[in-house]
Amino acid sequence: MGGMFFPFVTTGAINSILFGIYGNHLRQLRRVCHSDYQREKLEYQNMFIAGSVAGFFQSFIACPIELIKVRLQTHCYYNEYIYGKRRTNWGVFKKVLKTDGISGLYRGLLPMMCRDVFPYGIYMMVYRQTVDFLETTPLVRQRRHETSNEGSNVDFVVTTLAGAWAGILSWVCVIPFDVAKTIMQAESKEQYRNIRHCLVKNFKLYGWRRLFRGSWMLVVRAIPVNAATFLGYEYAMEYFHDLNETQAKF
Repeated sequence: MGGMFFPFVTTGAINSILFGIYGNHLRQLRRVCHSDYQREKLEYQNMFIAGSVAGFFQSFIACPIELIKVRLQTHCYYNEYIYGKRRTNWGVFKKVLKTDGISGLYRGLLPMMCRDVFPYGIYMMVYRQTVDFLETTPLVRQRRHETSNEGSNVDFVVTTLAGAWAGILSWVCVIPFDVAKTIMQAESKEQYRNIRHCLVKNFKLYGWRRLFRGSWMLVVRAIPVNAATFLGYEYAMEYFHDLNETQAKF
């Protein structure tokens, strides 16, 4: 369980920043459209751009958190625990700053950006496309008609399926970059000059399977995590939208 507490308490903040930047940038892109027709035609493209921009900015926040998590999970068992000393998040943070400076906290940033920037654009776009597709199916239309009198407009099943599918697709294409990021962040000494050197060296030493190590676990993890993420996002957006409307009446 080493390294779990820090990302556990920061995941909510990172997702808030991600979806906040995404929503704000998407609204800006919608405003520059000259008509409703143009806005509707460019909606998926704008979602991809807004998601990519959000992924770019959140990489700078998430990279130090990921590095500390990886160091705790890969080093404490082999080093400090042997001598009866348990590493802490703050202790790892101070040690990285002392030995490598600020740049040490951003080791593996490039592969992380390869993992997060365009994939988050795919993530947001695929989610909305899947929701739109599912809502046109007869089964979902029938369910929506039967539950039209209920309070929430969020369809639990549609949101869950769309979130899970978006998570799977956004992860499948970037697994080698995530592996490279983890390898580079786990090393206490810089053994790799850049992401290309890391990928090529591991491919030559261990074969292509090395670049997809843990891929099944990532895909399986993506299903519940991203379904829950979009459920939380949709319910939160609906709640605050209703709250704003209620306050506007008074």
